[in-house]
Amino acid sequence: MWRKIVSWAVLFFLFVPLVQSGSQLVQARLLGLGGSIWPNYAMIRNVCVADPNANTDAKAEVSQADMDALDDIGLGDTVPKTAQVPTGPTETQLELEKLAGSLTLGQKVYCGFERRLSWITISAIDYIPMTMVVLLLVAGTVSTTRRYHIALRNPENSKEEKITEWSQVIANLVILVSAAFMYPLQKGVEAQIQVLWVLGLALLSGLNILNLKNPVFKDGEGKQNTKLSNALLCIPLYAWMAIVCGLYFFLLEHHPAGLAIYLQKLTAHASLYIQIGLYVWTGILLRDTSLGRRFFDLLNPWKLPSELMAVVVVVVAALPTAYSGASGIVVLALGATIFKELRRAGASQERALAATAMSGSLGVVLPPCLLVVIVASLNLEVTTDELFYWGWRVFALSTTFFLIVSWFSRTESWKIRPEQDAFAKSLKALKSFSVYLVISVTIVLAIVLALGTHFDERTAPYILPIAMLALLFIDYRISKKEKLEKGETHTEEVELSRTSYDAGSHLGALLLLMGMSASMGGVFERSEVINLFPTHLGSPFSAMLILTFALVIIGMLMDPYGAVILVSVTLYPIAKVNGIHPLNFWMTALVSFELGYLTPPVALNHLLTKHVVREQLIEDKSLEGKSFFARHEHIVIPIIVLTLTLLVTAFGPILYSKYAG
Repeated sequence: MWRKIVSWAVLFFLFVPLVQSGSQLVQARLLGLGGSIWPNYAMIRNVCVADPNANTDAKAEVSQADMDALDDIGLGDTVPKTAQVPTGPTETQLELEKLAGSLTLGQKVYCGFERRLSWITISAIDYIPMTMVVLLLVAGTVSTTRRYHIALRNPENSKEEKITEWSQVIANLVILVSAAFMYPLQKGVEAQIQVLWVLGLALLSGLNILNLKNPVFKDGEGKQNTKLSNALLCIPLYAWMAIVCGLYFFLLEHHPAGLAIYLQKLTAHASLYIQIGLYVWTGILLRDTSLGRRFFDLLNPWKLPSELMAVVVVVVAALPTAYSGASGIVVLALGATIFKELRRAGASQERALAATAMSGSLGVVLPPCLLVVIVASLNLEVTTDELFYWGWRVFALSTTFFLIVSWFSRTESWKIRPEQDAFAKSLKALKSFSVYLVISVTIVLAIVLALGTHFDERTAPYILPIAMLALLFIDYRISKKEKLEKGETHTEEVELSRTSYDAGSHLGALLLLMGMSASMGGVFERSEVINLFPTHLGSPFSAMLILTFALVIIGMLMDPYGAVILVSVTLYPIAKVNGIHPLNFWMTALVSFELGYLTPPVALNHLLTKHVVREQLIEDKSLEGKSFFARHEHIVIPIIVLTLTLLVTAFGPILYSKYAG
């Protein structure tokens, strides 16, 4: 019962932003249609807002959101932001009176509906930050209940489990106290958000205590040779960050509200984090369709070597990464599907883990990646066109290195031995797969055309879940029909509560980690650690060497969006002073972040990978006694690939300009 309630709560707060964004798109579409049907629709809107026959100095206020929408459809010049209705019989008033008397019932109904929708849209925008906080707390409830928070190591006995749960209680209370100190400093919606933090974190702490009363490991069960170092590794990363931030702001700065102030930055970019939630949900929906299996059915008849198959999968996964804007999101959303299908295709567990962890790393430099858009918006010296132009080249470079490294680390022949009827089987699989592609493209086009918008980084997070929901139900019917034709009677029902429950598990863990990452960025900023860097580092080569090392460290500790904001105001000015070209620096930063997400001791993408495939992992005893590379292939291969890519990206342009110029 509890699971059902929480599942539907997660689902509800995933649908809320869809309605919020959808109403904006619908209202913009209505404005466009109104302008097409009635060329003087801007004047009709003014008549709907104010009574032109009023004998007062009434003003018809047009919001900035409405003005922006009117500008988009070319009507902005036809309506003043404030339509003053004068008391005297001027030409403008006479025109408005004439128009008011000639309005048809259709015009009145249409304009009235569009204006009310505009009011709802503007009101909904004000509550997007609150929606994000509620979504985080509800999803965090699922993560806490399922013990799904991201840590370097999972508990293996009762002692480690107790340390894990008590650390979360302490972390939640630290954030709660900071939010309580922040409350008197806020007004309106911001104050309500602080109340939500206090209540939500109190609930999470209560759930941790409930977990302690209902432990997974009973006393005496599991491995009892607990070392302090192993126990500390079981503390979730967000709890570590919250405790460190609490110690800094409470004890060193005597500023308890400091943590909550930086956590508030999460709500300043609420739409961004809501989009992350929608991408994770989309990935979970995709996981529950047969689309992944059908894609691999295209390749399986050709019996590609599993290592080559891994390369193909990582390259193909670059596309969803480009739209989601962060590799960690793709790992959470698609990691389970990628790992399962690679294992089914014959890949070793180590190689499947390596490919899953890297599945999102190559696409962060491709259009229309939101991370690149943020870089360009924060720094006027670079444009998205320039970044994406070089992004394609960095993508080609990293793909080539991955292919080369996979070749030299192969454990089997790369000779392709297709089945006897490989072409016919692939053609049959293509027929099935193409049906899904056509359906997916048709759904997306229908939504885009109906709303009169574009499918890009702004609209993709809101369009894809709707398309995937439709595809999920269509897939259920197609799969059910195929199973009945094969004589199978058992078919799994479509359960939105299950997908939302799984989405909440991953999303709560990720958003809490991102929120604490923003607060850690505040600690770095206020402690002025960056000022320890000398401004002048010598030559561009030596400066790039030091900055690259710092960028990789930041990638280990922070989420990509927080890292970009921090680097923009700290390391980027140092790069400019030392003669490093902005394009060179930012492409290096993006690759450095990805290397940081794949490098121990944190290696966030590896943690996310094990987080989503934890139920599929098995203990591989065949690795005992083998070389270090064989035992840690899933970590070593991504590091080698990204390191080679980083070296060429960072120092190639510097060396070229030095010797070619």
